[in-house]
Amino acid sequence: MRKCVIAKLVILIFFIPASQASEIFSNARQYALGGAYSAMAQGAEALFTNPANLYLNHNKKFSMNILGIGAELSNNSISHVNYQRYVGDYLEPQEIDYILSKIPREGVNLRSDAKLQGFSIGYGPVAIGFRAFSSYYSLFSRELFELALKGNEINRTYHFDPVKGDGLTIASAGLALGHSFNYENSVIQNFGFGVNIRYLYGLSYTKVTESSFYTQTTYTTLEGDGKIKAEYAEGGTGYGLTVGSSVTLHSDFRLSVILENASSSMVWDKNARELSFTFDVNEEKVQAILEANGSVDSLFLTQDTSFAVDHYTMTLPSVLRMGVMIPFYNKMWFVNAEYEQSFDQVAFSSIKPRFAVGTEFLPNRVFRFRIGASFGGNYENHYSGGMGLAFNNFCWDIAFRTYNGITSWTSKGFGVATSIAFRY
Repeated sequence: MRKCVIAKLVILIFFIPASQASEIFSNARQYALGGAYSAMAQGAEALFTNPANLYLNHNKKFSMNILGIGAELSNNSISHVNYQRYVGDYLEPQEIDYILSKIPREGVNLRSDAKLQGFSIGYGPVAIGFRAFSSYYSLFSRELFELALKGNEINRTYHFDPVKGDGLTIASAGLALGHSFNYENSVIQNFGFGVNIRYLYGLSYTKVTESSFYTQTTYTTLEGDGKIKAEYAEGGTGYGLTVGSSVTLHSDFRLSVILENASSSMVWDKNARELSFTFDVNEEKVQAILEANGSVDSLFLTQDTSFAVDHYTMTLPSVLRMGVMIPFYNKMWFVNAEYEQSFDQVAFSSIKPRFAVGTEFLPNRVFRFRIGASFGGNYENHYSGGMGLAFNNFCWDIAFRTYNGITSWTSKGFGVATSIAFRY
């Protein structure tokens, strides 16, 4: 039985939907650079990243993103090697202690993120396009895993608080406008600013608002109860407004400042409901069931309810991003750095700052090689890499990402991305 529980818990860590939600995703090039891209993106790629960059390069007025896809799975506790090593095996006490030592005191968080950058087109200072993202996050108490791995200790009360969960899926259509001013001096070459307005179409929304669980076993009794409440909706609409600025200095040294979701609102009103689930142990039946070798399922009295509500209202987190791009060696190397600071502490963003850095190398007209890393913020540190192929104006990029480590011994998640674009 313990072996079965272990397998289920580890599978949960890697495959249950959980959020790594970042709305920003332009292409696999950005993904490989660790997210440090707001100063580099131009044309259609700047639509959702930095609208101020739409008209910086007057020699390439037309660009088109055909498709970009990215997906991620991660947790904060178990690496891929540990998963392969322990799932399905009988665990010795020292192995159980080793697994538990990898689980932080705050519990196990599970995250997933899927991003679709649909068709987008840019011409001069104007760009339009479509995209969608799906993000889920959940958190489980460390004591839940202690109970599953070691069994229940007599006279110990297990508290499984808090259980958290947030998730949403949103599609959006965006229109961006940019304007730039050229300067004829030795320092500033160009200054640009832009705005992006998005229509948001919500597909699903879930948020755990309240939870509490406990259980205790003594020599003669078993007791416990729990409850969980959540908000749920199957659709909604809203808007988001992002503003940005960009300055190009001598030798194409570029600085950018973006305020993502400077204003936003989302109303979830399609089949909006409040969900509630409770359980408690029927102590009077414990002894009779144990003597009769009965099913433990009958020990629990459960109740679930669902109430219709008018709607739920939310705002997307406002995020400040500041980026820099520095070209080297006749633009064969590009070094990018980005600072990100959210003003809202929610499942999808953190007031804890995030710093990203990435490097791109162009040895010739065909190949592009990239590496990147990101530290801090709401997620585990991640490390990325990738490459691109350019055939005239056609570009194909691929990228990968690992979380909390680079090797399979240390990494606690992975992500992949690919994108296709035309750049003129």
